[in-house]
Amino acid sequence: MDTLTTVTGKKYDEAFFKNPDPALQKQLDAEGILVLEEFVSPEALTLLKKEAALLKPGAYRSESVYNLFVMPEDASLPEDSPRNRQFKTTKGCIADDEVPKNSALRTIYDSPLFREFICKLEGLPEIFPYADALSSININYYDEGDSLEWHFDNADFAITLLLKQCDEGGVYEYVPNVRYTKDGKEDYDALANILDGKTKPLTADMPEGTLMLFRGNRSVHRVTPITKGDRVLVTLNYNVKPGIPLSEKSRKTFFGRIGVRT
Repeated sequence: MDTLTTVTGKKYDEAFFKNPDPALQKQLDAEGILVLEEFVSPEALTLLKKEAALLKPGAYRSESVYNLFVMPEDASLPEDSPRNRQFKTTKGCIADDEVPKNSALRTIYDSPLFREFICKLEGLPEIFPYADALSSININYYDEGDSLEWHFDNADFAITLLLKQCDEGGVYEYVPNVRYTKDGKEDYDALANILDGKTKPLTADMPEGTLMLFRGNRSVHRVTPITKGDRVLVTLNYNVKPGIPLSEKSRKTFFGRIGVRT
């Protein structure tokens, strides 16, 4: 029996997942983002917040420096090109192997109903967990001064669940469908305008308990610095192919290790 609806909010019943409203698909295709507020029930949210708080002392603190594309710099372009500008992200992270087996996060992640729902929205035949023991479910902690700076995702889509919103800062900003020009080249002019503050980004209002589906490979996005309080965000990570692990370099960066603790 699929137990997904034992942890979701009242409006997310079995029919919601089995027969998604066409308006959801339309919004996701047009805007690259789908925000589902009150996705988890108040009871499940309370338990998940307590769970995350208990796990936080064991979170691995990381600092990542990268450009928008999370790719090597291009020496043929100026230093101030969007391709070469450097950004820093700091956060703490709990890896999948540290998430309790009975967590509501696993109820959501492992649910065939949930996976079928995502596949319908993304037009995919199937999605798969990561092949390594660390990368499928992650709990990310952003304390005062932490941020997730401007970037594109490598994955076609990202799924997040906000457990705790900070008191100030921590605004999710994005500019949809901005990566390429009409002829398929990186749109450095448009991206420079965003980075220089000439183009105002959109913002996503996400109360605690919100699930978001985001196509971040074409939409540049960030979370502004946390200025008061702390922010806790879960990422539910799937791959479109079976047997694919996150790279060892990325695991070392985000978790401080490449396998389970010994």
